[in-house]
Amino acid sequence: MNAPTLKTLALIIATLPYAALAGNTATPRPEQTAELQTVNVTGKNRSTRTENRDSYTTSAMRTTTGLALSPKETPQSVSVITKTQINEQGITNLVDSLKTTTGVNVIRDAGIPRFQSRGFYIDQIEEDGISSTVPGAINNPMYDAQSMNDIAVYDHIEVVRGATGLTQANGEPGGTVNAVRKRPTGERIIQGEVQIDRFGKVRTTGDFSGRLNDEGTLRGRAVVALEHDKNFKDRVKGGNATLYGVMDASVGDNTKITWGGLYQRKHTKPDDWGVALNLPRDTYLGYNWNKGVYDKANAFAEVEHYFNDNWRYTGKLDYNYNENTKKNSGIYNTSTSYAGYTPGGALASGWLSRYDNDEKQLTFKNNLNGKFEIAGVPQEIFTEYTYTHTKNNGSRRQYNPGVSFDPMTFTGNEISEPADWYATPYQMYWETHSKRTTHALLLGFRFNMLKEKLHIMAGTRWNHIKSKYITDYFYTGGSIDNDPDSVTDRKTVRFNPYFAVTYDLTPNQSLYASYTSIFKPNSNQRKDKSYLDPVTGANYEIGWKGEWFDRKLNTSLALFDIEQKNRAVQVWDTADQKWYWEPVGKVRSRGIEAEISGNLSEDWKLFAGYTFNRSKYLEAESKGTVPAGTNFSLHTPKHMLRLHTSYNLPFDGKKWTIGGGVTAQSKTASLYGVKRGGHAVFNANIDYQASKNLKLALISTNLFNRYYYENNKVSSKGANNYYGQPRNVMFKVDYKF
Repeated sequence: MNAPTLKTLALIIATLPYAALAGNTATPRPEQTAELQTVNVTGKNRSTRTENRDSYTTSAMRTTTGLALSPKETPQSVSVITKTQINEQGITNLVDSLKTTTGVNVIRDAGIPRFQSRGFYIDQIEEDGISSTVPGAINNPMYDAQSMNDIAVYDHIEVVRGATGLTQANGEPGGTVNAVRKRPTGERIIQGEVQIDRFGKVRTTGDFSGRLNDEGTLRGRAVVALEHDKNFKDRVKGGNATLYGVMDASVGDNTKITWGGLYQRKHTKPDDWGVALNLPRDTYLGYNWNKGVYDKANAFAEVEHYFNDNWRYTGKLDYNYNENTKKNSGIYNTSTSYAGYTPGGALASGWLSRYDNDEKQLTFKNNLNGKFEIAGVPQEIFTEYTYTHTKNNGSRRQYNPGVSFDPMTFTGNEISEPADWYATPYQMYWETHSKRTTHALLLGFRFNMLKEKLHIMAGTRWNHIKSKYITDYFYTGGSIDNDPDSVTDRKTVRFNPYFAVTYDLTPNQSLYASYTSIFKPNSNQRKDKSYLDPVTGANYEIGWKGEWFDRKLNTSLALFDIEQKNRAVQVWDTADQKWYWEPVGKVRSRGIEAEISGNLSEDWKLFAGYTFNRSKYLEAESKGTVPAGTNFSLHTPKHMLRLHTSYNLPFDGKKWTIGGGVTAQSKTASLYGVKRGGHAVFNANIDYQASKNLKLALISTNLFNRYYYENNKVSSKGANNYYGQPRNVMFKVDYKF
């Protein structure tokens, strides 16, 4: 299916729920709404929905195994960002939501946000359990067509820290993010929101949901988000338009069919190189013609069937199309010998570059979960088959202007955009083409013993990955390049084992121990041209969990140890006088995590997470320049704190809610010796329920206007430094019809 056809399909699907709602003007009677709860077949299992529940936690998650387990029952470290947290803190994108999450370190990679946990990348973002790579995770970020969905389409965000090889085909042992989409509701929802901040950002959203027939067996939902984004940086602005629609239908008492689509367009001002150190906070060193346009279309369908109270089948089909065009350049200096900017100094212009990329991904996923008895004790089995096919195409055209400018007088108009990006000869022009096909089979059991106090989970995932990557240079140094294409073509077959034990000390507390693993195909080659074995990651974890106040409050404490092996290391061949690769690299990450999340009382909510993490190389890497024992992840803070709380004031009918929090971390450094001191950023909010339908909110981030730089792996004195956002004040109006 080509891109225009898919976009059209997504638009049609997205508008169906609203069109149907517009024609259904009858107000539902209370008894009809109550009856809907018995029609919805998902009522037979735990709901993961968080909207309209005024909570900082959830009752169940599926991200670790596919089973609906409560946080206490899940034998790994997990967090959830609920709809209440998103609304109270004025969060408008996935990046900012993860900045508030226990143990997640948000960094920049060529200007694109990347996520890390426990010193390793989080390579996968799921949507309703369907996995796709984080932008920039697999290929060079410059060749990545992906963009993250607007957070308005999500009910909540789930985060698993540590290796997740039971549900993921490949990646690093940092963890997984699962964004759970909003679904149609039985009750009628017509809601609008407007948000404005001090930098000129204006954001509006609309959310429409309800039943589409008198019986309540057909339901629909539509979400619209429009955003004009202005930044604290000079000359930086963008925009976003998102349209999402989803419908579901109950077929009999045991089957539900869901289908929907999304179309999104984003405009950005690329900022791939940041600024040199010690320049003003509002400095932007890109040209005025810099622009990125990202289009995304998604269509999905799901069938859920209960054979009986014990056996459940879910089938999902998901198609994503992403494309982008990015034109950009700027002034910077990435040399490690650069001493830093001095008044009157100059920074060289980078290559004038244009990137055109597209990506298609088709996923078909089947789950069969069931319960059976052994000696009268219920046991659980979970199975899965997943097929994923992904194709990527990218091109890059570049010209080197060979000029330099003073950043203090730089306006962005010094060089015009090339009149014709397709004119030849190019100084550099090449294309990349890749495709990957994955088949995965999962089988696991959850055995309950000792009067159902002891729970043993064991499983494995078989992965078959076939991939091909082609790089074709057409022009190099201004001349036609006739060298043969660079081709990487390989197959990887791997098992990922999983084992965990949970013991219930009391109905409210449990101890657990778990072993999880994951792998990542390795495209580097040995001296004999054979491919290296996959990079493997193993996560060992023990912990304690508790749930309190009728499961409204969750607590956890975990100790973890991660080892990543088979890392590609360059080895010198004295006979051939060449470097080649061997899978001898090994690193370790250890630490402690603690979290409390949920409702301390009817009026008091709290989220607090603390992480202590240290990592090191167990073997020398980087041609021997990084010895064993060296800090593996310098840009990961040793200490991280995430805290937010809110309280309904006990007067005026509890119409007022106040909240506040802090994100704090210890010092970090980059690979190039740039050191960052620790910092703490405070936030606050106040909400006023003016009427049954109208809520007003005032939100402030970086309350004390702290100057700090974001964490970055490759910061140098002349590039890749990104200031954190200054103090911001947002005003939000939320109206429910």
